[in-house]
Parts: sequence; structure tokens; C-alpha cells
Amino acid sequence: MNNKIYHFDTAENFILSQVGGKGKALIETSKAGFPVPEGFVLAVEFFKPWLKDIKSSDEWGKLLLDTKKEDCDLVKKKAEALTFTEEQDKAIKEALKEFRKGTIFAVRSSSPEEDLEGTSFAGMYETYLGITSKMLEKSVAAAFSSCFDFRVMEYKKQNRINLENTCIAVVIQKQIASDVSGVGFSLNPSNNCYDEVMINASFGLGESIVSGIVTPDTYVVDTIDNKIIEKKIGEKENALWLKEDGGTIEKKIDNPKEQALNNKEILELTALIKKCEDHYGKPMDTEWAFEQEKLYLLQSRPITTYVPLFPELMTKKGEKKKIYADMMIMTQGFSESMSVLGMELWAKMIYVIKNGLLTPEIDGLVPALHGRQYINISAMLKSWGKGATNKYLKEADENINKIFKDINILEYKLDKKTETLKGSKRAMIGMVFKILPSATKAKFSSYEDVIKDYNNLAEEVFSRLRELKMDRDFHKMVDSTMEDVYSIMNNFGIIMAGMGAFSSIKKMFKGKGLDNQVVALGMDLDGNPTSEMGHMLFKLASFDEFQNTKSVEEFLQKVQERSYSKEFMELYDEYIRKFGARGFMEIDVASKRVYEDPSLLYEKLVNININDSQITKVKEKRLEAYNKLLKVAKENGFEKKFKRQAEVYQATFGYREHPKYVIVMIFSKLHEILLEFGERLVKEDKLDEKYHIFDLHIKEITAAQKGENIDLRASRDKNLEPYKKVQNVKNWPLVINSRGKIFKPKINAEKGDLVGSAIAPGVTRGRAKVLKTPYEKPLNPGEILVTRATEPSWTPIFINAAGVIMEIGGPLQHGGIIAREYGIPCVSGMMGIMDIVKDGDMLEVDGNNGIVKIIKE
Repeated sequence: MNNKIYHFDTAENFILSQVGGKGKALIETSKAGFPVPEGFVLAVEFFKPWLKDIKSSDEWGKLLLDTKKEDCDLVKKKAEALTFTEEQDKAIKEALKEFRKGTIFAVRSSSPEEDLEGTSFAGMYETYLGITSKMLEKSVAAAFSSCFDFRVMEYKKQNRINLENTCIAVVIQKQIASDVSGVGFSLNPSNNCYDEVMINASFGLGESIVSGIVTPDTYVVDTIDNKIIEKKIGEKENALWLKEDGGTIEKKIDNPKEQALNNKEILELTALIKKCEDHYGKPMDTEWAFEQEKLYLLQSRPITTYVPLFPELMTKKGEKKKIYADMMIMTQGFSESMSVLGMELWAKMIYVIKNGLLTPEIDGLVPALHGRQYINISAMLKSWGKGATNKYLKEADENINKIFKDINILEYKLDKKTETLKGSKRAMIGMVFKILPSATKAKFSSYEDVIKDYNNLAEEVFSRLRELKMDRDFHKMVDSTMEDVYSIMNNFGIIMAGMGAFSSIKKMFKGKGLDNQVVALGMDLDGNPTSEMGHMLFKLASFDEFQNTKSVEEFLQKVQERSYSKEFMELYDEYIRKFGARGFMEIDVASKRVYEDPSLLYEKLVNININDSQITKVKEKRLEAYNKLLKVAKENGFEKKFKRQAEVYQATFGYREHPKYVIVMIFSKLHEILLEFGERLVKEDKLDEKYHIFDLHIKEITAAQKGENIDLRASRDKNLEPYKKVQNVKNWPLVINSRGKIFKPKINAEKGDLVGSAIAPGVTRGRAKVLKTPYEKPLNPGEILVTRATEPSWTPIFINAAGVIMEIGGPLQHGGIIAREYGIPCVSGMMGIMDIVKDGDMLEVDGNNGIVKIIKE
């Protein structure tokens, strides 16, 4: 059976598709000189007769049609009953000649899809321990049959792995009669640190850890200093031991709290684990065993669940570390990576908005790369100093504030300023002076004139935007839109007037127990486009004819035929004109817009409850708060001052959201123009799809415009290559250092309460609804929205919510703004709450004090 059985020390060429992930790793590490117990792999080719038998059966045909558990069980049962053909039996006996008589084996599956980066079949395939040569046939059949297990087949379907290609290899390896065994990770899975090794260890065979019959010891080793930094001794009351005549036996441990490995063994094992990582050039998950004080490597596989750090952000092992906060999560309310072009445009926009302060280069204050933007806190410390940095971190987000309270921040300060940072203080001063004239005019002269000037300027920008087309080099077009944003920001003193008025009002009522009423003054303010969008959505959803619409298909047909009433269509047209550019990840030029796909609007409208909505009560709440404050002002002799400041505050502060609205409209127009150009590139056979244009950089698009000889497909592939490294990351960390260590805040519990940050006042009770995305399931009236962070596309969800709890987001992040605009109690800074709270839990949200209670019923 040539090439059907591979010994671990084989000199033959082998491929993954024949020996599987586990078999491949054992052959590679054996040949590289690692202490791997001897063994061999029954390749996929070995099982060809069995696969033919299974895949020609009626049971297999039925499984492919539906993949129910009962169908999988029937196929699995059929596979378990298979016996070796004469050729298979002969080949196995030949392979066993290399082992001493009486050798005990471990039999493990080795799937071509298992233990690969991007997929993890952990715990789905079967392992059989203590197997004698006489038991091999039955054990091999059982291991083979595990590839038809329902868990395996369902996981393959979820990961779009073709079920028809189902196959497996099986590893037969000399069983180590281990005294101590376990698993080891070449990075610390609890905090992602690349310079720490984590080890789980217990007495006897490692299966006692895998099966969960013991709580193993946990050791953490700092591999820079080669020092054990953490030990947790587990309750190892039982252990599995290998029997001399085959099989295993479970016995009680005499001293279960004894340390399974001594310090010397821990460091020896750490060296082996790191050697394995160095060999593969990636973080590795290993299984190991000590038998009579000799260390063996039993398995190794890539770790699939860690967060890879982009190489540009990393420092070398042992060098001084840097620390970063993820700017997209913290300020924009989404964690998905932006497109190549989207990130480039957004980074340029941020640079312009902040007058050159926030530099997007790798050594700048906000490095932007591969769809993400970070705040380089190490650079900020060097550039701004400890005091200003701490102030920024405290105000940015409650989670950030909590994290850096527990970190020696100066440990991460850059030793010297980079060239990019040298102008940052000058840029900060310049930014203040740019808006000073309009701010002064708004505060001391006429805020009405400043509002008028701002609105006139915004309309000029929109007018130029409507005329924009691909009639000049793309980079020049981008620069002209940036100039418009620059002019908008220079005339944004209007917001300074609002902030000044709000500060004055807070001082007037300080210590009078009216903090909630002061905040309520800011509900539903004029000039806030996001709030206006919410009101318009509510009006559209309230039409009887929409309420009678049964499906998205009916909605789209009626909109296309314009068969809704004149009143509805006029409001619909106005919404599309004003807000058709808005939606999920709206700051990414690549994001699909509502005007492209009106089904996105239907999704928003159908989720609004028009009978019980926060938006209908908000003006009433604001008026009630104003009257309470006015009464106290009269009683204390500052009625006139309060009226003036309240007037300025309510007239101006809503505009804080307007510049972002302008930016979104600019990106939407660029989106439209680029898609037209993308269509042309597809016709010219330079791109495969028009949306691929968003995977290119500005200079590449400009070169294509000029007709330069540029391979756009190759450019696109190169631009997307770094994205592949992180494609499996679902929850991006808020704070991470340059050696991969993730920092998380603790949720402070006081007598069972969970303490976060008060964002919007009020106290409410309701059932929890945990949402990762806005429309994954309905948020019913009276329910509490629990989520990671939000952005403007969540506005319709807020309309229904009785209360909001967010893991991330400060008072001026979109979720906080909308919660206050609509008068919804909101608490943020609750990192980890989505893992604690489940749908249906009864919660109390105290937005006055930033407290969440889980009510025991």
C-alpha cells in the first residue's frame, strides 16, 4: 500500500490532504528532532475502500440532503462496523513490526480540515487511549467514523466546507504512560500576550484535562525573563492512568493539591513550547507528557483563536513596548474593519478635521492601517505629556479610564519623539485658534448669526457635492472635499458656544440635586441630523399603509411603482434625499447606502414600534426638565441668566453631530462616483466586480484614471493580504500593547450591582435583549438593549428601547448622544456585560448613577 501509511520519520513526500493536520504536524516535528513518541499515519488513501462503501450507501445520500443528527448517526454506525480489507490488514501488520511486542497505542483522527488556521474542530473527533494491537481494527474504525459525527458535519456546513469531500486520516502513536501531562499554549490565551506561555498540567494521562474530570494546575511563564509569574494549583482529585495490558483506569490522587510539575519541569516545558512556535513561525497549542522525568511532545497545532497584531504595530521580543487603543471601537461604535479606500479616506479626513494633530502614519498619534485606526498612547504620552494624556483617557471612555488606572502608563512612554510627532503641539494650538473667531462671535455676539453662517456654508458644500463627478484626477477630487470639511470645521465655533452654555448651566445648579434635569435639557435638540432622522423614520413607520405592508418585497414593489400615497412618497423622497446616505459603517466609502438598496430602510421601519416609543415622549421630558430648572432659577435669583444660557445651549449644541453628517454625505457621493468608474473598469476587464474599486488606494485609482499600465487585480490582492491575517477576529480588543497583550477593565460589583458610567439619566426596568448587530432579532417595546457599541444605524432600535447598556462608548459617542436625545436611561463602560447578561434577564438600568442590577425573580 505505497503512500497509504506514513511513519513519523518517513523520507517520503507527504501532503496535508492525505495525512491531515495532526498527522502532518507529528511527521514534521518528528523529523525536526522534537521528542515525539514514534508512530504512523493511516492516510486518506488507506481508507479509500471504506469511503467508497460509505459514500455509495443510501444512508450517505440521505445525510447529504438534510444532515440531521439521526442521519449522521446512521452513517456513523455503519462506519463503526467496517473491518479491514485484506490489503489494509497486511499493511497495518507490516507497520507494527517496527514496534516492540506489547506496545500500547493511542489512536487519533487526523482530518485534512482539522487543526488548521481559520478552523477549529476541537473536541469533535474521537481519541482512543490504551489500545493494544488486537484492539486496533475496532479503534481505527471508531476514529474513522467520527468524521461523520453530526457536530463535525454541522460545523463544516457553517464554515462552508464541502460535505461531499468528507475524508479522514488516522494517527496510531505509541502511548506514553505519563506521570504528568497536559496542554501548553505558546501565548497566554487569557490575555493574548505573545511573551507569556500558559500551561495546564495534571497527573496521569492528558485525557483527564480534556474530559473535564479535574481542574488542572495553571502556570504562566514570562518568556522574556524566563520566570514563572503565576501559579494556580487545581483540585486534581482523580487521574486517568494507562494499564499495562491496555485500556485506562481512573484512580483517586493521594495529594490532589500537590503541584503537578516542579519549577524546573515548567521551564523545560516552556522552552519546548516556544521552540515549537519558532519552528512553525506562529503561536502553537501543544499537548505534552512527562514519563519517568522525560518530556514528550504529543501534538501541536496552530492556535486559531488569538488576536494577531499587525507587524507594523509590533515591537521585537524584549524591546520597550508600546500601547494602543482601538479608535474605531472607541469613537465610531463598530468593530468591523473598514475597506482599504475607506480607511485611507477616513484617516485623511481625521487629519484635516483636527488641523494636522492626529497624524495617521505608523509613528503618528493615530496610525491607520489595514482597515483599522489606533490611538498610539505611547506617542501621545511623549507628545502631550502625562497630564494631558490622562485627561484625554479619562474623558474618552469609561473602559479606557478603568484600564489605565491599573497600568503604569509611563512604562509605555516613547523614549524620543518621532519626526511625525514634532508638530503636534503646534497643531493643537492651531486647531483652537482656527475656530476661535466663530466661537467668540457665538458666545458674546449673536449665536443666531453663527448658526446662519454655518448652515449657509454647509449648503455651499452640499451644492458643490451635487456637481461632483469624475472629471479630474481622483486625488484632486478627494483634496477638494477635504478642503470643504476643513472650512466647515473652521466655522464650528457654534459647538463651543453650546459647550460653554452647558458648562455654565451645570455650575448654576451644582449641588442642587438637579443633574438629571440639566442633562434632560439636551434632549431632541435642533440641528442634530441623527435625531431628525429618527423622527422621520418614526413618521414613515406610522403610516397605516406601511403598517399594512406584509413584506420587504411588497415594500420595494410599491416604492418602485410609487403606489403608496402622495404623502408617504413625499416623505420617503425627503428621507432618501437627506438620509439615504446613512447606515451601518456609514463613514466607510465602501458601505452600501439606503438609496442603493431600499430594503435597508424597510428593515429599519419594520422594527419601530409606533405605539410605545421613547421618541414620542422626549419633548415632554425636556419641557418638564426646563420648567423644574426655571423654578429653582427664579427662587435663587438667576432666572435671566438661566434663560439665556438654556436658549444658547438648546439652539447650538445639537449641531455637534452635523460635521459628521457632512462627511457621510461626501463619502456617499464619492461612493456613487467610484461605483460608476468601477463599472467602467469591469467592462475594460481590469476588475472583476465594481465594488472591488474600494479595495484600492487613492493613487491606484488615479493611475487607472490616467490610463497607466497598472495591474489593478494584483494591487487589490496585495492590499487585502493583511486583512486575511485577522479575518477570524470577531471582537477587536479596546486596548492592546505591541506584544499582543490585551487589557480589559473589571466590572465593579458592589453588593451584586454592576457599576459602569452614567450616560443618560433615568431609571428603568425591563427584559434584556442582547444584540451584536442592529437587526439580528427584534427589540420589543420595554426591553433593555444590551450591546457592545452603537453608531447612527442603530437609531431605529433606540426608538423601541426602554434602556440601553453598552460595553463601550463615552457620553459623546453616538450611542450616548442618541440615548440622551430620546430620553432613554443609558449606562456604558460595561465591558464584558454581553457575556454576563442573557436574553430575558430582568435588569434595572440606573442612568443617573451608572448602575445596572440583575433582578433575581
